[in-house]
Amino acid sequence: MWRTPCLTVLPFATAVTHVYAQRSTSHCQSQRLGTGTVEPSAELKLVQVVFRHGARSPLTKRYWAGQEWDVCGTAFEPIPLDIKSLDGGEQPKSDHDQAQRNIKLPGGCHKGELTKLGQQQAREVGDWLRSRYVHQFGFLPIQYKDGAVSGRTTNFSRTIATLQGVLTGLYPDASKPIPVATASDMDEIMFANVLSCERLADVMKRARYKLREATEKDERIQQLQQKLKGILGDKSDDPIAFLDLHDAMTVIKSHGKALPKGMTEDLLMEVDKEASKRMIALVAPGVELSHREELLKLSMGRMFDSVVQRMRQCADGQPKHQMYLYSGHDTTIMPLLATLGQDVSTWPPYVSNVVFELWESQTLDGKKQEYVKVLVNGKEVELPDMLPGHVCTLEAFQDNYWKPFTVTEEERQEACTLTFEHEQPAGSGGDSLSGF
Repeated sequence: MWRTPCLTVLPFATAVTHVYAQRSTSHCQSQRLGTGTVEPSAELKLVQVVFRHGARSPLTKRYWAGQEWDVCGTAFEPIPLDIKSLDGGEQPKSDHDQAQRNIKLPGGCHKGELTKLGQQQAREVGDWLRSRYVHQFGFLPIQYKDGAVSGRTTNFSRTIATLQGVLTGLYPDASKPIPVATASDMDEIMFANVLSCERLADVMKRARYKLREATEKDERIQQLQQKLKGILGDKSDDPIAFLDLHDAMTVIKSHGKALPKGMTEDLLMEVDKEASKRMIALVAPGVELSHREELLKLSMGRMFDSVVQRMRQCADGQPKHQMYLYSGHDTTIMPLLATLGQDVSTWPPYVSNVVFELWESQTLDGKKQEYVKVLVNGKEVELPDMLPGHVCTLEAFQDNYWKPFTVTEEERQEACTLTFEHEQPAGSGGDSLSGF
């Protein structure tokens, strides 16, 4: 019976280790895919890959005083891209990205810029995709051909450069620009975008309030705060901003720069735990949180719908491409892992990725059946039991995992107009969680 290894999410301390240290080598040919099949020759039909950008310079301006950010530039010559809007027009302008690019850091990097390390990490993901889908399975053509791969990225320089690096690893000899699509700041669907949804901003505002209320009463967190403030030499009355501290420490450690004296691995793990707790409550809430379904539906529901609809098109014999690549953020990866029942108690490392493979085989009575296989950071994931053999039909995947969260554009627009009573419109407060 086909079984896959359980997922182990990498901790903060190993966030910059190579995420493909252990790669899946299993083949789907001649595998029993589940009840009702007898050693079929399964055929790979579609691959969709969602990944976080590679290592970057810091977004926060705190907790890294004295560091020189001299780690940017060109690590290799990337293949060309042809970046268009979703409707095929010119690439839209991103005010968010431009605001970050306008800030130059000591050493030469710009705020949030993909570093040389990040470029190399992205190309390694592409190398792995080429190894698996060109050489191992023979699914993709050896040389790039029109229609083989479709790229989709958020409209940030670091995610665009990450996608470019991945495609360089996948098709290093491509000379013709590969088409890539992106959206305007208002229309982005690959993270919790409050610009286009007042209701989502309301839900997230309430989640922030509940989290702040809970942590203010936690004596352990107060003690941790005091210890960290001592190490950082912070004499202010302001509490530690765990998201900013996690950002600074991750970037410093990733690029081999000196951490503050006294910042041990144990403390880094504590920072990761507290930062992850705060971000998870906002983008990937657990089943114990009442706002889980609504938040995931309003923030990521359209992306979930896009992934499923492309599987459906392929199953119906109408595939447009063999592979779809989605270049996003940690706030893209966290909700995916949460809805798949995976552990998201620690922060996803740079270039963390989730792969959705669609396979097709025949049952004993000659009917076609599609199955979904999920990989995280190169490892096949054992989804919670749905059928004997830990297999997942396309129907079961859609119904058991994403059905509560999937939403069309029309449905989201209607839901987004709702706001809590006796509060100001939530669109006036908070930012989209795209910056990490």
